[in-house]
Amino acid sequence: MENPLAHTIEMATTTQSPEQRELALIGKVELRIALADSDTKLEAILKTYLAPLLLKLSSEHVGVRNKLISICQHISTRIKPQSIQLPVAALIKQFKDQESPLVRHFDLLYIQQGVDRLSTRDKAELLPVIVGGISRSGSQGSQIFNLLLRLLESFTLPPRGSKEDLAMRQQFEVTDNDASYLASWLGKFILFVPQKGTATTCPGLNAEDFAFINMQGKENPWSPSAGSLNLPRTKVLAARLLSSGLFNDHERFLPALFASADPASTISDVGDDILKRALPATDLEGETLVSQLFGLYFGEAGAPRVRASLRLKILGLLNKSTHSTTFSHHIMRMVDDGVATPAVDGEDVVMSNAPTRYVSHLLRACQGSVLSLRRVHAATWPCTELLLTRANRCTVMPASAAR
Repeated sequence: MENPLAHTIEMATTTQSPEQRELALIGKVELRIALADSDTKLEAILKTYLAPLLLKLSSEHVGVRNKLISICQHISTRIKPQSIQLPVAALIKQFKDQESPLVRHFDLLYIQQGVDRLSTRDKAELLPVIVGGISRSGSQGSQIFNLLLRLLESFTLPPRGSKEDLAMRQQFEVTDNDASYLASWLGKFILFVPQKGTATTCPGLNAEDFAFINMQGKENPWSPSAGSLNLPRTKVLAARLLSSGLFNDHERFLPALFASADPASTISDVGDDILKRALPATDLEGETLVSQLFGLYFGEAGAPRVRASLRLKILGLLNKSTHSTTFSHHIMRMVDDGVATPAVDGEDVVMSNAPTRYVSHLLRACQGSVLSLRRVHAATWPCTELLLTRANRCTVMPASAAR
């Protein structure tokens, strides 16, 4: 498509340098913006010219880029009235197609200013634009993910299993990378719990993931009174999105597990429903999944272990996995965890008998052979024996505990 800026000037003379031609081009648009004497006229000009104008920020000429930054400062002053609509959809599409950090920065700047001015219908129409290609968000991933969360309230999901639901992934042009990326961050978002003071992690999230969800330290990112999103409500919407045709059972399994253990029933009910449908299609003997479950249980890569309610769910799944009994190092940590003195916060009290149930599962997998358990890790056998004494008095966790 021909750049609309080209219609604002006459044919450049052969005596002009490339930089001069670019400056002449944007100068004509700058004049149009300056002469717009009403918000309506300014909005019409920006609808046509804002995206291609920002595209010129990828120019190789420093003078051109500096001139455009100056124009952007003028535009930012002029668009303060909330009634002025910005071409958000065009800017999002340009953001996805461009690799220039400067173009992406200013695209996102005006996207964020413009999205809250849109009608509910226009916001709903933006969700497919955001989702398709979201895995290519790069260093602006945190802002794009938060933008998606802001659109969820306006988007009505089709009935589950309907023709429209099953067609969402193809209709939204969602790649496998997009679905995997989005499901992963929706799961981490469900795990996210704001922390007091200077804490930079929370159960299940390391500092990098915590900062991503927390908008890189933005002030009051989850305070509705400050114009931000309502965290519990947005988690419900995120969980519902996971149940849609955008994702397959493999992609939504762990996020659904996280949701099923949430203390808020509005979130856990959605998670339980998804988990019940996804579990039959999930291979609990898979090396990667079992390793992920142990990693969540104990904490890894700088992330503290998940909360007790989720650890109980994880143990329920490990109880169904024979392959999990081959993870010797994790089993010994489980033994140590089971005989440790409960913490004063009471969370470990909730977990006090759970590891013994898993050891009972381990015994069954080893056909009840004490020698098999001794071979797992002879050095910690006294702890194991103590835990087995508990296990002999403990009933095996019913299947319903894993829900």
